[in-house]
Amino acid sequence: MRQNYTHIVLGNLNIDIAIYTDNIPGPDESTFATDLDIRPGGAASNYAAAVSQYGHTAYLIASVSKHELAQNALSYLEQLGVRVDYVKRVDQSPGVVLIIIQPGGERRMIRYLGANIELRGFDVPSELLREAHVLHLASTHPMLVDEAYERARGYPILLTYDPGGFALEAASRLNLFKYINILFVNEKEFSIIKSRLKVNNLFKYGLQVLIIKQGARGATIIESNGNCYKGFTQPIRKPIDTTGAGDAFNAFFNARYLESKDPGEALRYAVAAGALKTGCRGSILVFDDKLFQLQLERTVVERVSECNI
Repeated sequence: MRQNYTHIVLGNLNIDIAIYTDNIPGPDESTFATDLDIRPGGAASNYAAAVSQYGHTAYLIASVSKHELAQNALSYLEQLGVRVDYVKRVDQSPGVVLIIIQPGGERRMIRYLGANIELRGFDVPSELLREAHVLHLASTHPMLVDEAYERARGYPILLTYDPGGFALEAASRLNLFKYINILFVNEKEFSIIKSRLKVNNLFKYGLQVLIIKQGARGATIIESNGNCYKGFTQPIRKPIDTTGAGDAFNAFFNARYLESKDPGEALRYAVAAGALKTGCRGSILVFDDKLFQLQLERTVVERVSECNI
């Protein structure tokens, strides 16, 4: 039986328009798509859905268009168990992401913020912070992180952050790492951060855990005390869509970390969840406990003496 912890997740709800194609056209060229999928997405929404399917309570804090497409996406999240009590509904166009997906699941994305631009860190309600265990900031600008921290200051809550496309802005704001407990980045984002500052400085400012997601090669954890873990898995299903895999990874890491307080064990769950998501079409993990247990059996986490990142 999993314990019921409460997650607050701040970030976007989008309409994802996914086009599957074998070829990427060049300038003034066209090509045919092999398939099309219009679905809910957004890093915060993906995280919240994964947490709910894991068995924890997830509250989504987002700014969502009143457009029918966006409201249908919100209803779908509710069906998955996501709590949307504090979602703002605004008179704006929906946030939209155009995703071009090639065989093997590799993707390219074009984003339109739409209603998401009205989201603020101060939208996190104080009454919810009193009962929550983790506040996760999903692909948000550092300004929203600052605002959310001001709202959460004084509450005994774990603060986790995945900057996504805002890695450069995050690397320029050392004060962020005074109150971020866990930082999630992929290899490209980590490279951006390393180009601006030394990794050890992150821990000097207060960061406790740094997690680098490495795609098909798994993931690496570096703790402030110098401990290092590496995790790897062999997907049980052929990867077809990597969209949202990092969000499922983050969700399962946080969920298992809250339960076990063991970063190595949390990494095992996270790597398995991310791999399982790549075998699902769509941006949201379609969770099946039997398949997840099979994926866990193929997942290995080792503590290593040196982190060669």
